[in-house]
Amino acid sequence: MTKQPTELFLARRIARQKGERSGAMTGIARASVAICVAVMVVALSVVFGFKEAMHHELTGLEAHISVEPAGSYYDLKAKSLTRSEEFEQRVATLPHFESITPFATHSGIVRSGGAMQGAMLRGVTEGYDSLYFASRLTAGTLPRIATPDRKKDILLSATLARQLDVEVGDKVEYVFTSPESPIRRDSYKVCGIYSTGLATMEQGLTLTDLRNVQRLNGWNAEQCSGYMVMADGMEQMEELTGAVRAEAFMAGGNELWRTTNIRNNYPQLFDWLSTHDINATVIIAIMMVVALLNMMTALLIIIFERVRMIGTLKALGMRNRSVQRVFLWCGARVILVGQLVGNLIAGGLILLQRYTGVIKLDPEAYLLDRVPVAIDWGWWLVLNIAIPMVLSLLLMVPVAITSRIRPDQTLKYQ
Repeated sequence: MTKQPTELFLARRIARQKGERSGAMTGIARASVAICVAVMVVALSVVFGFKEAMHHELTGLEAHISVEPAGSYYDLKAKSLTRSEEFEQRVATLPHFESITPFATHSGIVRSGGAMQGAMLRGVTEGYDSLYFASRLTAGTLPRIATPDRKKDILLSATLARQLDVEVGDKVEYVFTSPESPIRRDSYKVCGIYSTGLATMEQGLTLTDLRNVQRLNGWNAEQCSGYMVMADGMEQMEELTGAVRAEAFMAGGNELWRTTNIRNNYPQLFDWLSTHDINATVIIAIMMVVALLNMMTALLIIIFERVRMIGTLKALGMRNRSVQRVFLWCGARVILVGQLVGNLIAGGLILLQRYTGVIKLDPEAYLLDRVPVAIDWGWWLVLNIAIPMVLSLLLMVPVAITSRIRPDQTLKYQ
């Protein structure tokens, strides 16, 4: 049988033989640690969930990087660039590249019956992120693109379909205006309806075959509004943006091409996401303080209830450091039990939200329609290692009081 350290043996005996006050305070300390751990894990899960969800939805709707003619953002007249096979091939060889696909856009008013809304018609072709839109379909199918004969299918967002009161199979009419041409009308068949959760951003985006938009703009098959470039991750987006910008500068020739990414296009949104890091840091700091205060209170009560025991141990020759380790083991036991319970509570809440979406959000205020959650085992492991280390280290402060207890005073009236 393995011989256990004396300090650990005594700590276990103390844990089994609690006084009324120490037992109650130990229970409170354990519950405090459990609640604090649960709050910290859930807070980080929500913060990372928000970032992951926003990044995924944004890149699905807009792509990581876009290459467009310079000034197209401010010019009411549709501007085009000429597709370059050499540019596409060179971009495809860049590090962290995932895909490149041309697109064409035309803004207009879409109407059905008596309802109408402003919307942007985006034409896409083979290579666009069809898997993303397929995963967001709520009804119907994706538009048929790159078929031998051009199809006039259109994919609407759930928000726009609700505003227009249309369903799959209905017809909608697009009305287009431009400074250099009279009003034009074009009808499309609703082939599908999608929903991303970003109600505000998805509202005005509709998808159709690239050739439909090229025809509206009076372009040939080699003209487009620009390129959508996907990186293999948000962390690599900035590096790829710089490389694509250099290639676009050389490929543009007489044309000037502008290269941006979603961080450039939505700076306020990314600043808002960054504030979540500060919120999470504040929450973690507050929870650590709350857990520490409860742990210190419980440990002090345990120590004060066992002053005579401490004096006896010292009289028998136990050193101050050994006595302190006894009570540190008591504190560590409370921390580990509370940590285990807290992780179980947090895990249950995260799984419940992940698979049911029971906690909803107002899309007008938060862009998403439900609270997103995500677990990254890296930060979860760091958090669960840091919590017991920090709490155990800080518990040295109340435990140090045992060094001031003198055997001659505690055993005087025995």
